[in-house]
Amino acid sequence: MNSAQYFSKIGTGHENAVQRPPNKWTDRKLRSLIEAANRTGDCIINVGGGYYRPVPGDGIDEFEYRKYIACDLSRARKILSKRLAMIKTFKEWKDNDLFTYHTRKAE
Repeated sequence: MNSAQYFSKIGTGHENAVQRPPNKWTDRKLRSLIEAANRTGDCIINVGGGYYRPVPGDGIDEFEYRKYIACDLSRARKILSKRLAMIKTFKEWKDNDLFTYHTRKAE
């Protein structure tokens, strides 16, 4: 099954969740389709039980929707924090002529 076929099977409610494809390339394309759909008026979530459109008023769906939105916000904040730290570091390097071909090891 290709990514478009998986996408067309995404239904409403957690009971109708569609599992992620086993093929990593199909999975990547499906996630791209879902991202595009969510940017243009859809609402598809996955908090581990598969992809679905949450139903307003369903307790489980609303709980998982809030969980998904909270995780998205956390990711966005981490990206912004990293971005600001990198901007600050680069500016300090530039302003103080501190860049010396860093070879910092991962912690």
